Amino acid sequence: MPTAEFDTLTAAQELRASGISDAQAEAIAAAMRKAVKDHAASRTDVAELRAASKADIAELRAASKADIADLRAESRADKAEILAKIDAMEARADAMEARAKADNAALRADLYRALWIQGAGIVAVIGSLMVIAGAFSAR
Repeated sequence: MPTAEFDTLTAAQELRASGISDAQAEAIAAAMRKAVKDHAASRTDVAELRAASKADIAELRAASKADIADLRAESRADKAEILAKIDAMEARADAMEARAKADNAALRADLYRALWIQGAGIVAVIGSLMVIAGAFSAR
């Protein structure tokens, strides 16, 4: 990055010394000065580029932080939604388990009732048979 001005006079003298005519040497030196001037960056140019780069980097960092914050918020919302679904599923499972226990208890009660009824019937039949047997044996 050239920071000094291009010396047209010195370049023209060096070109003349190599055997190039005065008019050509001056034209070549002028063209070289223009080319160097068009492509040379000044300290101000570099400072402006640095400032612009710093601003761009700061903007990108801010945007990245905002994106990360948004993603975290979305993740928290998704996590809360998933946990709510899990809680609902667990509540349904608990309700189903309670219903199954109640149904099981009701079935057991019905079974015991049926066994008592059958047992009472068997006792009544045996008792009747004993009465009948006693009536025949008394005759």
